[in-house]
Amino acid sequence: MAQLALDNPAVVSEMTIKELASATGVSTATISRFVKRMDYSNYREFTMALAHTAAEMTPQQNSFPELAEGDSLATIANKTFRFSINSLRATNEALNEDDLARAVIKIINAKTVAFFGLGGSAVAALDGYHKFLRTPLNVTYHPDYDIQLMQAARMTAQDCAIVISHSGRNHETLEIVRELKRNGVAIIVITSYSGSELAQAAAVTFLSLTDEVKYRSEGMYSLISQMTILDSLFMMTVLRSSSRTKPVLTRVRDVIEQTRYDS
Repeated sequence: MAQLALDNPAVVSEMTIKELASATGVSTATISRFVKRMDYSNYREFTMALAHTAAEMTPQQNSFPELAEGDSLATIANKTFRFSINSLRATNEALNEDDLARAVIKIINAKTVAFFGLGGSAVAALDGYHKFLRTPLNVTYHPDYDIQLMQAARMTAQDCAIVISHSGRNHETLEIVRELKRNGVAIIVITSYSGSELAQAAAVTFLSLTDEVKYRSEGMYSLISQMTILDSLFMMTVLRSSSRTKPVLTRVRDVIEQTRYDS
């Protein structure tokens, strides 16, 4: 086990404790004891240290290869806008009418719609939650992982979960999805990787497409596409349930308007 971690720190840092136990033929309890003997408080701290080691061993590369140090500020802005537009265009072209219809039906008919996203994807999840608060649907979201996991444990087959993850392989997000699956919850996924475990677990998957998947694990341009997919689902939900949504929209606007004062 120790040799595997030394030889392949990047690979092991991505493994769950169960995956490492299976790969090494030992129990999870043995791994826990080993980690503590190595002066780590828990397995997660151990994998974070491995990830740091792997990063130090990897030759430094430009995090933004689409940009050059000599680019003018106007050129940097132009390229940034162009890559964002390209991501939106590719994402739009990949949308499927049947998938959109199935997703909207699941959302409208759900007892509760919960948004899940961690790290950078938490921004998209919060934005989706903020918009869907304007509908008559019962919606929930919390940025903390432990609370998201507890929310997943409380959901049922009458509910719908919208899960956002650029990579589709975040361990904590996948643990939430496994809990949702155990409870029979309808899962709508937004990710950039169609072959990821997250995408395979979904009832409906929408891809936020961008060229950055070729050279960067975190999504920058894909975030805009994630939020635009959520905007689209919101507008479809509003229009398909307009008779119920209009009174809620009016009340929400009135309440917000009361917080604004003329200068």
